[in-house]
Amino acid sequence: MPEMPELVVLRERLTPLVAGQKIAKVSVSPKFGFLLRTPPADLAAALEGNRIDGIERRGKFLVFDAGQRRLVLNPMLGGRLHLGEARDRPPAALFALELEGGRRLSLTDFARMARVYLVDAGGLDQVPGWSELGPEAEAVGWEEFQQRIRKHPGELKNLLRNQAFLAGVGNAYSDEILHAAGLLPLRKRPTLRPEELRGLYDAIGEVLGGAVAAIRAQPDYQTHKQDRSFMRVHMRGGQPCPRCGHRIAEIKAGGEITNFCRGCQR
Repeated sequence: MPEMPELVVLRERLTPLVAGQKIAKVSVSPKFGFLLRTPPADLAAALEGNRIDGIERRGKFLVFDAGQRRLVLNPMLGGRLHLGEARDRPPAALFALELEGGRRLSLTDFARMARVYLVDAGGLDQVPGWSELGPEAEAVGWEEFQQRIRKHPGELKNLLRNQAFLAGVGNAYSDEILHAAGLLPLRKRPTLRPEELRGLYDAIGEVLGGAVAAIRAQPDYQTHKQDRSFMRVHMRGGQPCPRCGHRIAEIKAGGEITNFCRGCQR
């Protein structure tokens, strides 16, 4: 699932390529149209002829500014954006924007979980979950972080993934943050000592900032591919921990994987 670091870089790379481009045609796959939260005909009527003025990110959403309308994408587990030539037809494309410059921006999703919304410029609160979003994880200040975390007595892994607490972190980066902080994912928030709480806060900024830098530096970056080879524990179950050498543990629940080190996470 794309999280804050992937979407930050995706926005940076896409914006100069599509901003100012007129949407010549909107194509919707008959197989995947059910994932749209706006009828295909309405989507085409609202967007065709408009220009993409810019792209914004909020949490794990991307927002395309198209005049008086906003096209909001939530990639969820498998959503990916492909920017190619007009002739390109990537498999499992949910819909595509054909741009006047001859390029085609397609949203693909093999998992069939991505969500697409069309709202008026002032109607972003109509997007499910938008109004509940907390501050951006990479930008929250220390004082606000302390105040907000007091309201959440649960497990640290669930806390970090709670978009109402902080926006932008999901399954993968919660593993990385907790490893950096030296904290077990199932540990409860009230058990944290003051220095551990500060360590968790610092780890959020360090991990997310480091991930953005690592993705920006990838020489073969492509908008639709997700290279997380820089991660230290996530999806590395059974491998040695890069900090202490202990075998990285793995827990599977609800179709998702949690990785951590029992040797150096407490």
